[in-house]
Amino acid sequence: MIPGLAPTDAGISLREGHMAQLLQRREPLPFVEILADNFMALRGPHYHLLRQVAERYPVILHCVGLSLASSGPDEAYLQRLKIMADELEAIAVSDHLAVCRLPDGHIHDLLPVSYSPDTLERLCQQVERVQDVTGLPMAVENISRYLAYRDDSLDEGEMLSEMHRRTGAGVLLDVNNLYVTAQNLDQDPLALLESFPLQAVHYCHLAGYEQRNRLLVDTHGSRVSPQVWQLLEQVLVRMGPRPLVIEWDNAIPELPVLLEEAAKAATMMQGRVA
Repeated sequence: MIPGLAPTDAGISLREGHMAQLLQRREPLPFVEILADNFMALRGPHYHLLRQVAERYPVILHCVGLSLASSGPDEAYLQRLKIMADELEAIAVSDHLAVCRLPDGHIHDLLPVSYSPDTLERLCQQVERVQDVTGLPMAVENISRYLAYRDDSLDEGEMLSEMHRRTGAGVLLDVNNLYVTAQNLDQDPLALLESFPLQAVHYCHLAGYEQRNRLLVDTHGSRVSPQVWQLLEQVLVRMGPRPLVIEWDNAIPELPVLLEEAAKAATMMQGRVA
């Protein structure tokens, strides 16, 4: 679990445009998550603001560049992440069960991987590498999938369970991604959840999706859907509350909208321990 966070804590994924306002408003957020890749220069006005935010709120570093299911990050990226973690006194780091780095360079997306023993081996190696360098608790996120591979021999929960057993790393359970994957692959999200190591869930994500033709697309560009709120209720029945982050990456609204969504999540989780 993540030191210093309560199971019913709900934070937000903090974007650059909201940092100054958050500092001015002195909102009583229990923690914030930041997209670490946006600050890898480790300098500039936004990084200066971020360091002020970190003096007031615990920070989780959420990455999209570790490429955990392939060759992992280059050493320069990892060392910058370590510096950031130290300067912000970060409490945890996370990334995705995905690939974003290929031999020819980086892909600005999170590509799904086949769920196989070979992929699992690479995942565990890279997770251990990140944990060794940063010294932080780590969580790996389930991504939204739009297809399955013919050579899948494990399911997502089995991959994450075995990763947890081998490395001690936890799970970042994205409830929106779970719903999107289930709908796109014509499966029951609760059936998918059965193989997840729920005892290893460090924290959760909630976000919005869009319907595009027959697919649901994980856009993080709207409020959490009623269907995902309902799924969260069902997830909480099975594992109890966990710290939770509201994500919003596109068509980003005013800060009060994010805070409202986080407050709704906190109230829902507090109802599970009342």
